[in-house]
Amino acid sequence: MTNDQITPAVTKPDVSKVLAELEVPFAPCQVQWRVTNTSNDKKRGQVIPYADPRAYTDRLNALFSPQGWTREYKVETMTNITRVKKGESILSGKVLVTCTVTIIGLWSHSGTGEEWADDDNGMTSADAQAFKRACSCFGLGRYFYDIAPIWVDLDQNRQPVRTPVLSAWALPENWRKGMRPSSGNGDGGPKQPSRGSSSNGANGTGGGKAVSAPVNGNGRNGHEPHSKANGSAATNPSDELDHKILEMEKAVGSALYRNILREYGRVNQPKLIREVSTKRKVLQMLESATRGFGRLEAVTKRLEPKTVEALLAKLQAPPLNNIADIKTLQNVVLGLEELAGPVQPHA
Repeated sequence: MTNDQITPAVTKPDVSKVLAELEVPFAPCQVQWRVTNTSNDKKRGQVIPYADPRAYTDRLNALFSPQGWTREYKVETMTNITRVKKGESILSGKVLVTCTVTIIGLWSHSGTGEEWADDDNGMTSADAQAFKRACSCFGLGRYFYDIAPIWVDLDQNRQPVRTPVLSAWALPENWRKGMRPSSGNGDGGPKQPSRGSSSNGANGTGGGKAVSAPVNGNGRNGHEPHSKANGSAATNPSDELDHKILEMEKAVGSALYRNILREYGRVNQPKLIREVSTKRKVLQMLESATRGFGRLEAVTKRLEPKTVEALLAKLQAPPLNNIADIKTLQNVVLGLEELAGPVQPHA
């Protein structure tokens, strides 16, 4: 038999092994920190960790080779959206990106990203968001969601004075030994030491003893209790909330649905929200948007189409069926209801 008659065998990946390797945290040198909130004096800020998309690509290449996985992008745009930038309301648009990552021999997952069209790096940022969120569905980079934001001192450029220290469980070598985030103090790591004028209070400026990183309302960072006795009780409400949230997409539209998930859940799919309290908040905002659309439908029946169009132009709002953020919805509803006046009682 000659060599050209030999067909190379295609080896399917060992699913359990590759999924375990995908979940391993990135090396500390690949982790960067983003400031998401600042104190009133801008001297302290709340930071969260993240990794560059290249770190995700390197991990996929190492595990599956460049030929072993693919990604596909779908780009949409939305126009005539009002946003506040540097204290001024401007008419802009949004870039919406969907990235589908396929690992050959396994399956595909999609993630979404969005940015304002007037941002110089809007497309690049939306691409990166979508790609990383798709990867998180495989477990890659998912651990970042288990790290609570922490308060640190900022320099004159509003960047951390010192690189924050990752919890022990978020280091690759410790993760492989079985360390995982606990349910006790946010991200499962030790309490953060104070630096300078110590505190990580509500605005990062208060005095007193240093305390652990902020946690959500249920005292955990989205981790279900480890006790088997509580397993079903913790899982069922979460699954029920996921189902209710998914059902809301048709009621509010895909664009507004994604915006609310992004803003209040920091995810693109409800199942990726670990905290039950956050799921409830997302559902609450979606239900509020549904009521808003109900009021919108009712008030537009009482007004002439030209009156509605005039208000939308004044507010620099998009057409009613293109409203993609809850603030715009609120402004439009309140404005139309003011024009329409109180509902006259039936005789």
